Amino acid sequence: MNIGVFCCDPGGHSGVAWAILDPSAATEAALRERQSAGSTTVTGDARTQVGELAQLWQSFFRTCVRSCLEPKDVYCVFEDFIYAPTVSYNGESAKISTQIIWAFEGFRLGCEYQWKIDHPGKKRIFRPAVVLQPAGQASTFATNERLKNWGLWVRGREHERSAHKHMALFLKSYQIALSSRTRA
Repeated sequence: MNIGVFCCDPGGHSGVAWAILDPSAATEAALRERQSAGSTTVTGDARTQVGELAQLWQSFFRTCVRSCLEPKDVYCVFEDFIYAPTVSYNGESAKISTQIIWAFEGFRLGCEYQWKIDHPGKKRIFRPAVVLQPAGQASTFATNERLKNWGLWVRGREHERSAHKHMALFLKSYQIALSSRTRA
């Protein structure tokens, strides 16, 4: 049973990575043997980025579902930008990450509601929740050395590497949860 994972490290330069993965394989094998995989860096103001991110997400989601994945098996993962109470945040760079996350989620909600209006009475709506992950956890688990070993190192594209770190962390967390469910 495969899963689709779409990851984003939002900011002034948002790194994006996506892949279909086999969570029953070892982490390294699942990442090395990923399918329908890609990555890119999206730039611009929050509004511009959200439009491009939404198109990437929709394209990936459709690819996953058309390749026989259940919609519930496609995940959307974003690096969470957590404001620290002791830090003074100033300027656009301090706001853009959270603007992108919540504008992206608002776009997806809007699509869901528009679909409901255009197709009254239809029940086929599924919007995967956005999974938020702390930056530190992803960087601690998916070190640069591991990214290189897993074939996820994107030369000169640090934001895409960050998105890949979130993909690796999500996969490992998913595998741990899957293992816990099978033992119970």
